Amino acid sequence: VAEELVSNLEEEATNAQRSKRERDPSDEEDEEASDAAEEEATTARRSKRARKPSFAAKEMKMNEAAAMALEAADLVGTESWTPKRKSPAVRKSSPREATPAIRGQVTTWETRITMLKTYKELYNTCDLTHAPKESIVPQLRNFVLESRKQYKKFQKGKHSTLTAARIAELRALGFDFCPLESGNTKDNHDRRFQQKWDEQFKELEAYKAEHGDCLVSCMGSENVKLGNWVRGQRKLYNKAGREGINPVRLAKLDEIGFDFNPVASGSYIVKKRANMFPRVNANWEKHYNNLVLYKKEHGNIIVSPNAVGWPGLYDWIHCQRKEYKKWEAKDAKALMYDTWITKMNEVGFDWAPMKSDGFSKMLLERQSKHFNDLWHTHYEELQKFHHKNGHCYISRNGEEEVLASWIHVQRKHKRNRDQGKKTPLTDERIKLLNDIEIDWNPSLSGGMNKIVQAERDKDWEGVFKKLCSFKKKKGHASPKKAEPQLGSWACRMRKLHSQKKSGETTTLTDAKVAKLESIGFKFATGV
Repeated sequence: VAEELVSNLEEEATNAQRSKRERDPSDEEDEEASDAAEEEATTARRSKRARKPSFAAKEMKMNEAAAMALEAADLVGTESWTPKRKSPAVRKSSPREATPAIRGQVTTWETRITMLKTYKELYNTCDLTHAPKESIVPQLRNFVLESRKQYKKFQKGKHSTLTAARIAELRALGFDFCPLESGNTKDNHDRRFQQKWDEQFKELEAYKAEHGDCLVSCMGSENVKLGNWVRGQRKLYNKAGREGINPVRLAKLDEIGFDFNPVASGSYIVKKRANMFPRVNANWEKHYNNLVLYKKEHGNIIVSPNAVGWPGLYDWIHCQRKEYKKWEAKDAKALMYDTWITKMNEVGFDWAPMKSDGFSKMLLERQSKHFNDLWHTHYEELQKFHHKNGHCYISRNGEEEVLASWIHVQRKHKRNRDQGKKTPLTDERIKLLNDIEIDWNPSLSGGMNKIVQAERDKDWEGVFKKLCSFKKKKGHASPKKAEPQLGSWACRMRKLHSQKKSGETTTLTDAKVAKLESIGFKFATGV
């Protein structure tokens, strides 16, 4: 029978080869195309089945998750709470090979309830808030939340995965289905808040041991969380007072010397000044070195505000005396350090120069020399003016406004001197001013009015010359009112002439009238 079967197979193979050689080439091409299309469709179906997990694959993943949860439950309370991963060989194994080995394991409920029992053995409660948040595995947390959710459905008579037997099992563990109604939520919140407070307080103790104070800054990358917590304690104190803070916490803070108001007490300023000392000291040393050089060059440290070549030194000295006064008054905001005071004393710096007789005498002498030089400068200018104009009457509205103000001050000093008051106007200065014929009281003498009238006469002569030029050009000396400058001036002359004829005193003299009539100026417009 075997030989007959073999012979039949050989005969069929021979016939197939013969028919293939006799087949038309176009038919062969069509057959090859159809075979390729069928093969491509088969490959697509296989890849689609590979992408869509089978029921066995789903079951394997669920069983793997359950096994990982059991392993995590065994590790509760140990250093590592991360569930162990399967080895690469197990993960890469096909679902069909892994399914028989995983089937028969415990269900999800048994896994989760085992994890909860293990947690209770460690913490003697089913409340997950008693353990650090990062140490609770997600499966256990989700199980607790879902159990409470399903319990509510069970109570309302809705479909729930939580049966009466499971509820009884959870209650036997002391599981709280409604923590809000029982009040455990608030208790847990207070307990966890106290736990966090204690943690921050320990950090504050460590900070004080390192820095010597409790002034934690909220700025910067370090201790930001602790700084915000410290600021929160001060805000609570300022808002509610000592009575509004837990007595136990208040006693702990007082024990380590916590300052609830560092700005008012000055401790904040003291620390700020200590931190900023390296920066401000560099600038201080720069000016201090300039002061030492100034003393070597001049033999003293009395710096004038107009000292050439020493920019900023006078202002810096004034600032040092100002801050020293604050420092003496125990002002916490005074920018003055003991090292600076020591160095300034070494060079003989006088912190209160106005209280020193020697300094005051020298200062007055220096000021007297300055003002004496300035007085003689103005006197020389007045001499030049007198030589040019023949008098010392200077209008304060003219170009010599500064010199006119100086003369006014000299007359004021003369009046005070005549009244027996002390003034800087000495006998020598009075003699110098009398030599150039200064008028000490121009209001009574009328000298100033004469000078003003002389200036007005000078201006009148200038306009009269323009009127003469107008006559040469126009042939008459009676400009119309619309004529620029001359028209209004002519109207004024006619008005003054009318007042003069009526007996009033005017500035239009007979000489001026004669001059105007000599060129044919008509005072009466109707003539």
